[in-house]
Amino acid sequence: MNTIAHADVEQDLAAAEQAGLKLMLKARTVVLALMMAITISAANYPTNLIGAGVMALFLISGLVQHRMVGTKAERWWHRYAFFSVDILAIAALLTFMPLSLGSSEIPQIFVFRTFGVEYTFALVALAALSLTPGLVLWVGALITASLWATYFWIVSGMERTLSWDDLPVGPSREEFINLFLNPDFVGSQTRFVESFFILSCTAVIALVVHRARGVVRARATADRQRARALEVFGQYVPPQIAQRLLESETSLLPESRTASVLFADIEGFTRLSENKSPESVIALLNTYFDAVTDIVSDQGGVVISFVGDAVVAAFNAPLPVEEHARQAVRTARALLDTCATREFEGETIRIRIGIATGPVAAGCVGGGRRQAYTVYGDTVNLAQRLEALNKEHGTRAMFLQATADAAGSEFAFREVAATPVRGRSNPVNVFTFDEAA
Repeated sequence: MNTIAHADVEQDLAAAEQAGLKLMLKARTVVLALMMAITISAANYPTNLIGAGVMALFLISGLVQHRMVGTKAERWWHRYAFFSVDILAIAALLTFMPLSLGSSEIPQIFVFRTFGVEYTFALVALAALSLTPGLVLWVGALITASLWATYFWIVSGMERTLSWDDLPVGPSREEFINLFLNPDFVGSQTRFVESFFILSCTAVIALVVHRARGVVRARATADRQRARALEVFGQYVPPQIAQRLLESETSLLPESRTASVLFADIEGFTRLSENKSPESVIALLNTYFDAVTDIVSDQGGVVISFVGDAVVAAFNAPLPVEEHARQAVRTARALLDTCATREFEGETIRIRIGIATGPVAAGCVGGGRRQAYTVYGDTVNLAQRLEALNKEHGTRAMFLQATADAAGSEFAFREVAATPVRGRSNPVNVFTFDEAA
């Protein structure tokens, strides 16, 4: 993958991170809102209002951070600082928040033991939404460090401490309860167990996020390569056909369907190009073909091929087009109007168009590893014959009667006459635009 493609993929990954951060902040807002509602309804006054007020401040900070994601004001370290503030705030609450405002005699270790560490796992889960493994590891590590700092701060203010080591072997019910409910019981071994689970879960989640980034990167790479293949492939075959081939190799197998085929040729192209350099001729054709392709595509058609200075386009093959005859006639009108009002590389171009509607065979044909999408059959031949008949009748566009009938009343036609067509035993009824209408 070249440097530009790599940069594009990393840009896609950065966009995924930003989307994850916004999702994380939205989830955090919902969680805080629910916790505020629970605190107000479950806790005693004024503890409920104080707790809800603190949560409201954090909720507002999250909304501000959400507005900054993806803007010029955002910095990579913002997300780390944002989580750090949350973690340190929880640690401060565990360290200084009294279990009850009605009494200051309840040991602070009870606050630590009552709330536990279950709240911290929510922060690790939220960090995972950012798709940043480093952030997940940072959150887990800081949670562990802050909990131990809180623990040591509380324990340092206690005159004595009891732990599981103070429980006799084979303790009775009373001995276990007396130790566990003792205000001096700190359970240091439990803190080690908690730290182990926090760090191990953090490592697993970070690994999952790392793998998720790999999936996102692989998908972004595949999408970029697909877009590049379509861009390059679409320069040599119609983009619509390239897209179908990339989706499925069997999507363009030969099939029979009714379609409208347009054949357009430049009048006097040999004379027009005889005094030009090959580069000038190519530039003229490229400019003209670009305009033709845009007009055909706007009407839902597909340019099947360029044959010299001629263009073959199909409507309803390979892409479905409702009222394909009308769309083909609209294309003819637009092409004629464009050539009448525009110059191509300083030259005025006059074109002749033939359109026929009927059954065609459409699909990829070829041999070995060389394939091409094409339409073929009597309808295609008729479109080419009709284009040539313009020269005999002094017209610019000729349509098979089936095309004119299917196009409806949107256009004014006049019948040229029943005209012999090379390759046909009987004359066919052909029409052209009624310019006087």
